[in-house]
Amino acid sequence: MADGAGVIEAVGDEVTDFAVGDHVVSTFFPTWLNGDPLNGDFSTVPGDGVDGYAREWVVAEATAFTRAPKGWSHAQAATLTTAGLTVWRALVVNGGLKAGETVLIQGTGGVSIFALQVAKALGATAILTSSSDDKLERARQLGADHLINYRREPEWAKPVLELTNGRGVDHVVEVGGPGTLAQSIQAARVAGHIALIGVLTGAAGPVPTAGLTVRQQRLQGLIVGSRQHQLDLVRALDVLPIRPVIDKTFPLADIADAFRVQQTGGHFGKICLEY
Repeated sequence: MADGAGVIEAVGDEVTDFAVGDHVVSTFFPTWLNGDPLNGDFSTVPGDGVDGYAREWVVAEATAFTRAPKGWSHAQAATLTTAGLTVWRALVVNGGLKAGETVLIQGTGGVSIFALQVAKALGATAILTSSSDDKLERARQLGADHLINYRREPEWAKPVLELTNGRGVDHVVEVGGPGTLAQSIQAARVAGHIALIGVLTGAAGPVPTAGLTVRQQRLQGLIVGSRQHQLDLVRALDVLPIRPVIDKTFPLADIADAFRVQQTGGHFGKICLEY
């Protein structure tokens, strides 16, 4: 429960960044304000090392928040803390995504759908994989240029290379981990960028290091981003035509039901709680 958004009810005497009534969204690493990462664990992350946002009232340091994008609902803003910022850092901060480049996106969870939206908003071509034809169709409606069902195409790097005339993609949003990394290395171009975000197929496994080396690719592991990254993201979202995809919303009292939906893996985009 690291992701929270709401209204400022009161501020301390020395707080200058916020005023009563401001709409704000939480930061994933409240102590990582700028520069290189400071944390190699989750000890400062709300909902992990410290209390999260499954509560009605929160008292925290001002650095634990940024303003929310203008005109966004609290539910929409709450999607940014983890999924939105992870994508921004992966594609924009670390990847330097440019218009005309190609992005390969795995799946249709919160990170993946936001990656699709950012890629398209910044003028990139998006290739998306999923095991569900229904989800692939929904991704098409959001602007995905090419779709691959990895159940029918377990060696999905081959159609990716065909779609890119043998060159490979510029960026891979890698959420699977050891079970998908070998295909990602094959699918990315020489000197391409692979953002290792998730480990849905396991915490450890063999890595084809020879392929990674020969193709001279950059494999970048990352966990979300800094408060400054989030400030930059919010500033961008104030002008970009992006709104988060929220699959289902539950009242806070039904939080267990929300987790059950997540456990089934049937959601498309984000699951939110409101109170």
